[in-house]
Amino acid sequence: MSLLPGFRYSSVAAPIPAGAERLAVDVAQQIPRRPAGVVRRRGPAYGAGLRSEVLMPAAEGRYPLVVYLPGGGFVRAPTAMARRERAFIAAAGYVVASVGYRTVREGATYTDGLADIRAAVDALTSRAAEYRIDADRIAVWGESAGGYLASMAGLTDSRLRAVVDQFGASDLSRVAEGFDAGMRAAAADPRHPIRRYGAVAANPIDLVATGAPAFLLMHGDDDRVIPPDQTLSLHHALKAAGADSTHYVITGAGHGRLARSSAQTRFWTSLPVMTTVAAFLDHHLRT
Repeated sequence: MSLLPGFRYSSVAAPIPAGAERLAVDVAQQIPRRPAGVVRRRGPAYGAGLRSEVLMPAAEGRYPLVVYLPGGGFVRAPTAMARRERAFIAAAGYVVASVGYRTVREGATYTDGLADIRAAVDALTSRAAEYRIDADRIAVWGESAGGYLASMAGLTDSRLRAVVDQFGASDLSRVAEGFDAGMRAAAADPRHPIRRYGAVAANPIDLVATGAPAFLLMHGDDDRVIPPDQTLSLHHALKAAGADSTHYVITGAGHGRLARSSAQTRFWTSLPVMTTVAAFLDHHLRT
């Protein structure tokens, strides 16, 4: 199945790493589709004509900033992604900016993507009063390719106090480990987006050092796109460096919106998952 160029599912699930902590999720408990008290605004322009989408509490005040990075296999980065989840976090008292970044469609590499993310943070914080942002309290949150970039940004930009990485890769040289032969061959092909984006040569796990920000890492146990060991390995590296890191494997969940079924997708819009994200942000941006 191909939803994006170079995208496919493994016919087998990768083994679940030993020691992974599981989070029990009742998918019947779903977050609201349109929570009250949230307004949407067009974000400031930055970089090469890029623009963010901002969701924020309607009530006056200054709020911590959460920079959301959409996934899309390094091929696309649609800022409209995850509006329901972003609205839930905004309703909890955050300015949530969905930030686009250049991809392989523009001939970009990960260095361009990181530059776009830094430029977006610059643009948002330079207009902190207008967007009611507390510029001293910033987190980054991403899914899949956005999760990879969130980890990269969190480990290279000292302004970011916390990182939420949902099913992102941390060591692209092993990104298909545990999957079928077709997935391993595709990941090794120089035409694959992860190679065209230069991500194989730039791994979050290699950037972990003392002073790393707090991390929340989450992965589905039936993710057939990025194996769960990718986030768990990063978690272990962070803990070894003395960082505050939490890792959960979600039983039954797949790869976000690119899961193999809508039932697997519903785990990521469940109340247990999203309240876990909100509680993590509260702990690290409000205390």
